[in-house]
Formats: sequence, structure tokens, C-alpha cells
Amino acid sequence: MSANTDWATGLASNSVDQRVATLRKISHQEDAVTGVTVQCVQLAGDSDDDVRMWAAEALSQAVTPTPADVDSLAELLLHSEDGEIGYWAATMLGRLKMEAATAVDALQSCVLNSMYLPARERAVWALAEIGPAAANAIESLEKAAEAAPPRLKRLAKEAIKTIGKAA
Repeated sequence: MSANTDWATGLASNSVDQRVATLRKISHQEDAVTGVTVQCVQLAGDSDDDVRMWAAEALSQAVTPTPADVDSLAELLLHSEDGEIGYWAATMLGRLKMEAATAVDALQSCVLNSMYLPARERAVWALAEIGPAAANAIESLEKAAEAAPPRLKRLAKEAIKTIGKAA
């Protein structure tokens, strides 16, 4: 059995201890870990604080999204009310840059509708990372820049410049 299969099984376990142990192993990997991105993002919203913490650690350290994750991450962004899940889904999409262009609608929905400010900020960052392929989000970014808290306003203005109105 491959490491990814073992990790996927451990992450899906009903045992909190097993999920934590698996996330710890993933977070200590020196090589990029693929194939468990969506599971780790979902676990960032787990009811157990240790699972949430180690999911964030794994996502920060080793988990690397692939283009195959884009649709599932966009769905999480659109349908999860958990701010941590939204934050990490946007982060993983941003790491994919242009390869996440199909998630622009989900990201701009997060910018406009999320109740969790860090998720909104991260969605703006992700749109900037996508670049010109996110041109249809400029109107949403302008709207966010009008009535947003200072940091979100600044990020939105920077994203608009990065994406470029002529794109």
C-alpha cells in the first residue's frame, strides 16, 4: 500500500488519535505530499482542536495541491460555513496559480460573502495569484475595496493591479 493510501485511510479514521497521528506524519514530510489536500482542508474544520491544529500544520508544511483538486476545493469554498475550511481552500487554490482559474467564481463568492475575514483576505490573495485569468473578479474586488476593513481593502486594490484591468 502506498503512503498516500495509508494517509487517506488515517485521515478518514473515526479515531481522533489516528487522524492526529496521520496529520503529524504528513506535516513532517520533507517532500511534497499530494493526493490528500481536500481531506486535510476538510479536517481544518474538524470538531477536535488537535485535529484542526495538525491539519493546519500539514497544510502549511507539506501538503501540495494538484490541478485535480481544484473542483473539490472550489466546492468546499462555496459550501462550507467553517472559516478555517474557507481559508485553507482559498490558500490551496492560490498555490495552484493559473491552474486554479476555474475556481475564480468560487473565490470571488468567498470575497463577497464569507463571514470569516481571514478567508476573504486569502481569497483575494488567491485571485491575485491566479492573475489575468481572474479578470472577471475585478468587479467583485472593487466592491470589496469600497467597504472592507483596511487590510482587505489594501489586498483587493493590490489584486486589481496584479490582475490588470486590461486582462
